[in-house]
Amino acid sequence: MIWPELKRWSSSLRSSLGNVILAINTSTPQFSVGLVDERGALLAEWTQSSRMKGFRDFMPALDHLLQASGVDVAQLRALAVARGPGSFTGLRVGLSAAKGFCEGLRVPIVALSSLEVLASQCPGLSIPICPVMESRKGEVFAALYAWAEDQELVVLEPETCLKAEDLPGLIKEKAFVLGTDYNRQSGPIASVAGDKAVLAPPCFWNLRAATLGMMAARKATSQPFDSLREVVPSYLRPPDIRPNPYSLSKG
Repeated sequence: MIWPELKRWSSSLRSSLGNVILAINTSTPQFSVGLVDERGALLAEWTQSSRMKGFRDFMPALDHLLQASGVDVAQLRALAVARGPGSFTGLRVGLSAAKGFCEGLRVPIVALSSLEVLASQCPGLSIPICPVMESRKGEVFAALYAWAEDQELVVLEPETCLKAEDLPGLIKEKAFVLGTDYNRQSGPIASVAGDKAVLAPPCFWNLRAATLGMMAARKATSQPFDSLREVVPSYLRPPDIRPNPYSLSKG
């Protein structure tokens, strides 16, 4: 339910909005949905932990975001989505929703690396940035970036999946490290990386839809949109479910 005051505010806002980008991140323990204008300015954002209820609140949150902001789906001009790496289930949920919107509304899509978006939330740093995301079985997803003089993010080490204890091999010098769950990740990262890791403050440890949308708006001005057919999840590792060789041999 939306309060009457919010409804009136939404109606006036709706008439002033131009092209709107819907940003969806479901690759991390906190799913995040947001709306930005064509310049990348934030209009509205919703972030919620998925650990307790999975992604059951994802579509209701998306519906609430649109209602509370006064944005009609007809005003959406593009979709931005985090393509991973990250949660297998989360990536399927987010990309399916994003593709559904794109096909239904006939709007383009921008798919961005979850690790790159995380790194982009730390502008202006003079040392490398190492975003780290939990995987499975003691492994992590990680990459290494740095800001160039023109304020473009440069890849120093590409996305990879590695054992957590092997992080020091990726972080060859002091780096600004952040992840997606400060309470779970910061201690183990500090333990294995030691002095090489400058841990980001807790408020940095989530992937915001606002950043995703801002990056998509910027990319849309200089690069072609992604092909909807070619946008697939970036898993970086095979799923844990494997075919049973015994059952296959019987077939």
